[in-house]
Amino acid sequence: MGAPPTVIYPLTLPRLLQHMLATQSDTLSTTLIICSSRDAFLQSLVSAVRQQESQDQTRNSLLRLATPTLHNLFIARHVKVVFCASVQTLLAYLTSLKRSAAPSVERAARSEREANPARIVLVNPLSLQAATPSFSAQGLSRTFAAAVETSLRVDAVLVVAECQGAWTQPNPLLENGNDENDKDESSEAGERESTVLDPWEQDVSILNVSAKKFGSGANDRAWAGRTVKIKRIAARWFRFHRLDDLEP
Repeated sequence: MGAPPTVIYPLTLPRLLQHMLATQSDTLSTTLIICSSRDAFLQSLVSAVRQQESQDQTRNSLLRLATPTLHNLFIARHVKVVFCASVQTLLAYLTSLKRSAAPSVERAARSEREANPARIVLVNPLSLQAATPSFSAQGLSRTFAAAVETSLRVDAVLVVAECQGAWTQPNPLLENGNDENDKDESSEAGERESTVLDPWEQDVSILNVSAKKFGSGANDRAWAGRTVKIKRIAARWFRFHRLDDLEP
């Protein structure tokens, strides 16, 4: 039996990519499922890089990540990137994914396959659902179950990552204050949400509800029935591991 489905946290998008590069090998195939459009993903990555430009170590790591070295080019052959810009697209892709269609390496022996399994990395599933009526225990459980079932069907290790940068985008379920200085709006929103909001610690309703019923805080939030934390929901399917504990 392979490794159990895992949630890694906390992390930014650049750090996730760095972690994937560090853990990718020529005997491991990875399907990277980005829960957004390609353009939105690139914008989020650029925004995250700009926020970390002042950190020399992080900047150097990002430059190594983007540099087409022989190592990076060789590793990239074993990574397939898929963009799912809606919950429906994500569920449809997970349902259609089969072992034969997933990126794979040569399997000379069963022991080698078990030692070097395929990997599915699901990026930002919470932010994908946050603006939809399915941002609830019911809706999230459906997504988590589909991801786990897919990983079992294609014999792959499942890793879920919700990057902090995903929550700096405008969102009707999150705080949408009017910033006085437009040019600092993006950075201020990122600072506000990164310090106040841990995506996995959010409360969501048990059943699917209309997104319009939610406000920015407890005082502004309409009654939506019983709620539960997302981490508690995800704990039924995944084990949580801090990224620092997984890196040397």
